[in-house]
Amino acid sequence: MAASPKVKTKAQVKTQTKVDIPPLKKNIKHLLCDLDGTLIYSGDFRINLAFLGRTIPTLKRHQGWKAAFRALKESQSILKIPSEIETNFERMTKVFQKHFKLNQEQAINAMKLSMDDIFPKLKSHFGEIKGAAKFLEWAAPRYSLTLATNPVWSTELVKLRMRWGGINPELFRSITTADRMHACKPTPEYYREILALEKLSPSDCLMIGNDREMDLPAAKVGIAVFLLRERAKTLTCISPPTAKSPGIWRGNYTHLKKLLETAPSSL
Repeated sequence: MAASPKVKTKAQVKTQTKVDIPPLKKNIKHLLCDLDGTLIYSGDFRINLAFLGRTIPTLKRHQGWKAAFRALKESQSILKIPSEIETNFERMTKVFQKHFKLNQEQAINAMKLSMDDIFPKLKSHFGEIKGAAKFLEWAAPRYSLTLATNPVWSTELVKLRMRWGGINPELFRSITTADRMHACKPTPEYYREILALEKLSPSDCLMIGNDREMDLPAAKVGIAVFLLRERAKTLTCISPPTAKSPGIWRGNYTHLKKLLETAPSSL
């Protein structure tokens, strides 16, 4: 008579089906933090509509509606391609000069006055992301921090949005802004430029973001990536670290802290 098969307990099944999450490959020294959707809530498609709804009427006074629309469209287009010479701000200034028939000084003033007028009216679209400020308070004494936001705005406007989301700008040693960067997300050149400007080794860094398209290209230059999912139930490893890949993980801020604690900072 054959022996009856042993029935596994729930505890045994749970133990056998538990997946071990690969840790970071080495000690992390520097955190690159995305802003919108990662550290602060920045609304949904409605903020884009609100921005365009206020920007085009503000800019049309220079050369009309068509010129305002074309200037915005060309600005978005040129920033998709990195420049070896001009900063993002310099390239946008030239677009304003061309479409609005302004000299350089006039174009710069027009851009500043327009954004200074428009941005404060968008405050209602921004807010706090649960756990973000608390995580930064924990991380700041342990790691050096760079705000790796898409560099299309001035330092003043970036810090304004940070404060709306309850984030202290003083925690960051640097911010990627339009006046100092020559590339934008999602190009790998953007991440290479951060490493060069900050004199960082990619293996010492972790990119924290929420957008696969914008933030995952950091892995192409050797930077490990953590994709924030505020409502994630578990820590997930999307791509384990190997000799050729730095690794990609996904989870909430509690999971991020635990992942970093597996490789304490050596600062």
